[in-house]
Amino acid sequence: MSPRAVTTSGSPGPATTSPTATAPGPVSATPGGATPASELPPPGEGPAADPLIQQALDRASRSDLPPADEQYLVTAGHAAWLAETVRYTQVRIQATTARRESDRDGAVVHLVWAGADPAGTYLDGRAAALHYIRNGEGSWTRT
Repeated sequence: MSPRAVTTSGSPGPATTSPTATAPGPVSATPGGATPASELPPPGEGPAADPLIQQALDRASRSDLPPADEQYLVTAGHAAWLAETVRYTQVRIQATTARRESDRDGAVVHLVWAGADPAGTYLDGRAAALHYIRNGEGSWTRT
């Protein structure tokens, strides 16, 4: 996958990967016990369940980025993922977080989303991760 720069407007460059390649199956509880499966709404609950999914994702890891960076990356991640899923229909981002990666200058945006793939199969609770690094000019570049 080739890197894409994210401008201050949050607009990504062209998408080069298939959403199914970066979006494994439905979200499940984390092994560390951060979010028991019983706290997640059942599949198919629709937009009303999105706040519960956001709360579960927030509880899975503590915020560790400055608030401005976190908000910027969440916004950039939304825009990038909507570009990645352009061939899908009924796309809805259910929840998003941005967290620092193991290296100091990296971050990962975790998304939970719903949508129908090109074959028409609709699923919610799809997971995706978008990786970014901070470049020398203080902006973020998707890797």
